[in-house]
Amino acid sequence: MHTILRATPDDAGLILAIQKRAHEEEARLCRDWEIPPLTEPLGDVIEHIQNQTVLIALRGTQIIGTVRGLVSENVCTIRGLNIEPESQGRGVGSELLLAIERAHPQVTHFELTTNSVMVSNVRFYQRHGYRVAELRQYSDHITLAHMSKAQGAGSE
Repeated sequence: MHTILRATPDDAGLILAIQKRAHEEEARLCRDWEIPPLTEPLGDVIEHIQNQTVLIALRGTQIIGTVRGLVSENVCTIRGLNIEPESQGRGVGSELLLAIERAHPQVTHFELTTNSVMVSNVRFYQRHGYRVAELRQYSDHITLAHMSKAQGAGSE
């Protein structure tokens, strides 16, 4: 178990740095270093922290993971579920995903988008009850999987 807290604006730089490290493999596989997670400006992260729900996972005092929940009407869009590469596969992502879902009991469903080239990411979300609603070609090397889950739908 890790400590899960709400992020503060002071965490934004570390959140963005984790995001960039977490998406390096995806960029290599797609041969595209201009994917949105690698080009997102710091100001967007700060805005999400100030206006939406951004959570961090701590091991001791070190931030090792982060997730964002962006709510619009009755939908929470999950963004930026990023784990430090050396901490992946240890349950941090599951803890953060459950925490962001619990933080939004008022929504009817959750949505997210992940790159289908990252097959393990698609499987991870499927294990947590998300289903692929649509595959959309983003570029020559990128097909995005749009996934959704009804509020209260369990994990496999």
